[in-house]
Amino acid sequence: MSDSAHLEPPAKKRNIDPIAPTNHPWNLPAKVDLVHRCDRPEDSVLLIPREANLRIGAEAKRVVARVSQAVVAVASIDVHGHQLWRASGFIVEFDECSMTGTIFSSATVAQKIHMFPDIEKIKVYLFDGASYEATIKACDNHWNLLVLSVSFDRSVKTMNMVEISENRTAADVHLGGFMQQPHPACESLCFGDTIIGLGRLSEEPFGLQANCGVYSYERWSNLPRFCHEMQKATFINTYAAVGGPAINKNGQVIGMLFHDLDCTPFVPSNVILKWWEHFKKTGTYCRPTMRVFGANLHNVRSAFWLKLPASLYKGSDGFLVELTSRAVQLAGLQQKDLIVECNGEPVATSLQLFGILAENIGKMVEVTFVKAEDNSRRSVYLPVEEIPEGDFYSWPISQYDVY
Repeated sequence: MSDSAHLEPPAKKRNIDPIAPTNHPWNLPAKVDLVHRCDRPEDSVLLIPREANLRIGAEAKRVVARVSQAVVAVASIDVHGHQLWRASGFIVEFDECSMTGTIFSSATVAQKIHMFPDIEKIKVYLFDGASYEATIKACDNHWNLLVLSVSFDRSVKTMNMVEISENRTAADVHLGGFMQQPHPACESLCFGDTIIGLGRLSEEPFGLQANCGVYSYERWSNLPRFCHEMQKATFINTYAAVGGPAINKNGQVIGMLFHDLDCTPFVPSNVILKWWEHFKKTGTYCRPTMRVFGANLHNVRSAFWLKLPASLYKGSDGFLVELTSRAVQLAGLQQKDLIVECNGEPVATSLQLFGILAENIGKMVEVTFVKAEDNSRRSVYLPVEEIPEGDFYSWPISQYDVY
């Protein structure tokens, strides 16, 4: 971990949580040179330069210490008894009566690739190295979400997940005069707020990784069909930390970590919690879509390929349409239109839109938008579909127009 205290690996039975040193071989990515350690697929690693992440101060360390024991390591074990895929996870539920815990992690741990050995089981490792075999309750490769159930022989700590509301102020130099009000039921997250990513090693000393950065106003990906709900933190994490929690300054989980070379994207808790609630009710995964892709208007300035006049939608905020199906275009919603309401509820971000769509799968919703050419306000009714995992990004490109 960058700029954190390095603790000596303690004995197997311990009450403290070791923090992995920066040069530990499982403090993976950032620069460019690969270090090959052995034949396991995740043993090709990159080292994080110390200057990539912010210093973790005393208060942040106290927050990390308070929640660290709920952060676990997760590994798939092949038929030869070796660890195959490694990731992190976090405990979100624990039943004292049954001693059963629920863990969120990355679906990559359960991936099956024909050139590698078959996965025999998945194991979870606590902070002191105690390991437990896990049962898969849900695995969704679209959101990269894996839910595990573990029978523990002791009480374990859990983490508190909160939905986030992107809140911006006039002081944000990249955002002009736009002002977005926080949702009262969500935890407000402002651009520049501290975010800490946590992960755990699945081998001795089973140390905690913590990387610190800030919440970024920039969109993660400039590809219009690629996860517009994803959020972005400025720190660089490790491959082993994928699936671990992104926490705010209060130690609350605001999302699950992914990995990129120059930042850390994370799927926000808004998506995870609605996805999990939907699965528990229906047994299916929550992947709602109107066949519309886009970006938050306040993120568009970081999209180098999209030329949007600064005066467009002055004084407004919303979800900017970048790509739609032919059917949606024929209904009247087209590229560069700005979605401002859905079913009568205001829409300022992709997360607000996702929340509304998640509640209306299989129904028609009224979408109110501002037309790009004349700033007139119009409405259309569109169906909300639940797309099978393999089809979410594979719709025929001929159905779409890009600009």
